[in-house]
Amino acid sequence: MSMGELLLLALVGFFVIGPERLPAAIRAVAGMVTQAKQYATAVKDQVGEAADLAEVRRQLDELREPLAEIRSADPRRAWREALRDEPTPQPAPRPARRSRPGMPVAPSPGAASEAPVP
Repeated sequence: MSMGELLLLALVGFFVIGPERLPAAIRAVAGMVTQAKQYATAVKDQVGEAADLAEVRRQLDELREPLAEIRSADPRRAWREALRDEPTPQPAPRPARRSRPGMPVAPSPGAASEAPVP
């Protein structure tokens, strides 16, 4: 409101309300304006907090999926799967034993257990 509008309201109030009750009416109107400003500030703060809260909720939602993956991780299962996927290494074949003169040749571990015929 401009200064001219305020002056016009004051003159109308002076004639309508009267000079005796005008100061009390001005105080009442000023109190209502103050309360309206406080209410508007409180609403603005709550809206700002709600917007901040929505941002925090959005960030938490973004973190929930990776956290669920971490919680469900089982290192023992991962090792089992890794070991199951890789072929089991076979031991290298042993070289044939050389016989020494005068010593009998021992049969290899996989050979048939038949006694040699003299």
